[in-house]
Amino acid sequence: MHLNPQFDYKEFLQNFWQKAPKVYRDFLSYEQLITSNELAGLACENFSESRLVLDNPPKNVKHGPFLEELFEELPTENWSLLVQSVDFHHEKTRRIKKLFDFIPGWRLDDIMVSFATPGGGVGAHFDHYDVFLIQGEGKRLWQLGEACDLKTPINKSSQLNLLSDFSVKEEFILEKGDALYIPPHISHNGISLTDSLCFSVGFRAPSVYEMSPQIIENKKEPNNPFHRFKNSDSPEKQKYCWEITEKDLEEAFKLSPYKDYEGFVRLFGTLVTEPRDKELFCNTYHIDSLPELRKIIEGKGKTCLHPASRFAFCIINSLGLVFLFSDGRTYPVSVNEASLAQELSESVFFEDFIAKYQASECANVVLDMIRFGSIEILD
Repeated sequence: MHLNPQFDYKEFLQNFWQKAPKVYRDFLSYEQLITSNELAGLACENFSESRLVLDNPPKNVKHGPFLEELFEELPTENWSLLVQSVDFHHEKTRRIKKLFDFIPGWRLDDIMVSFATPGGGVGAHFDHYDVFLIQGEGKRLWQLGEACDLKTPINKSSQLNLLSDFSVKEEFILEKGDALYIPPHISHNGISLTDSLCFSVGFRAPSVYEMSPQIIENKKEPNNPFHRFKNSDSPEKQKYCWEITEKDLEEAFKLSPYKDYEGFVRLFGTLVTEPRDKELFCNTYHIDSLPELRKIIEGKGKTCLHPASRFAFCIINSLGLVFLFSDGRTYPVSVNEASLAQELSESVFFEDFIAKYQASECANVVLDMIRFGSIEILD
């Protein structure tokens, strides 16, 4: 699976990213990643976050995990199943993430997959984050409306935060392999025309409140969820996907009431790498030293990043520090290890890195990531 060679990521970043919706026909060479039965199976598991939206009307929402028998009783139309973070549990779905290396990796959140029957859909709403909606099997109609703000009326009786009023400005039918990019706060509504699968690739955008909650609370200022971090106006594809650039840190620092830059860097990196579900990191290891780790690896096999793990790094030359961030934890290391941090961020397997740089601070970070389950030791 690969992106259409005609997709121009430079044009996208310059003209559409965080600015305007854009439809891409044949965005990728789609191959079946997950079936509706597999998705329903995930929705029955305790570790999955899932919802079933029934269009009665009004729309009725049920939360998983579900019993298998439920799906046998459903009608043939007007319902939708949504499963969050499918990429954490399904290797084929996870492949989609690799296609988005033109956007900083630390911005990427998760992949939600929805299966809908004809007439099924969530309803008109908006999100506080950027999203790529990639059409799998079937066809889905997408309607776009106005940009929303604090004054936009919401239907308080709905569990889905649906809009009280929605006027369609434009609409598109997506077929297999097509994609629709929607920036934050643009109202939209999806309606399935056939049995269909849609992959929603979401991107994190921390709010100013999240970046400095205590300061804002002390000032007794309200939480404005629309006041959020944005990449610079002229973003470029980064050499290292997982690097939080100084340019982005400076943009975020301008938004925050923080005065201590180093403290803010630590907070920001912790925030953007906070995992969606820490309970997924169940395979922790009690390892005291790198030699002990090397013995275990030699006996068991490969080491790789946990599918739900979040990692980032930044190089702050003015402070003479490099910060590594892993699942909400912060590791400051010497600026002399900047190149090692870059190499670490590109690693797929970590045993070679440990063997090569066992005397480094970065190798000890890897050891700690294994202790917490952020890096798995595979049999």
